[in-house]
Amino acid sequence: MEECLAYFRQAIANPASVPPWSEWWALNGELVEREFPLFDFVRLKHRRLLGAQQILQRRGELPKDYFPPSPRESGSCGICGERVATADMTCPTCTSGDA
Repeated sequence: MEECLAYFRQAIANPASVPPWSEWWALNGELVEREFPLFDFVRLKHRRLLGAQQILQRRGELPKDYFPPSPRESGSCGICGERVATADMTCPTCTSGDA
């Protein structure tokens, strides 16, 4: 579990330093299923990086009012964890906007 939590922390703090969520999930989905309760596994499978953020918030590692930086700033979508072109205002994967 700690290996997964380390990825979540890094993906939130410095998204460019880790693989995009889809690549990480392809390699680690089975590990997540084994190590996390079913509720958290489903949360991560469907909410992706947002689910990871919620888990870290529940653990007290992120403030409750944490909001991810815009994709323009980080180069990655704070909701799904995929890379985006910094000029884009909407993530092409999850269609979340750059509010």
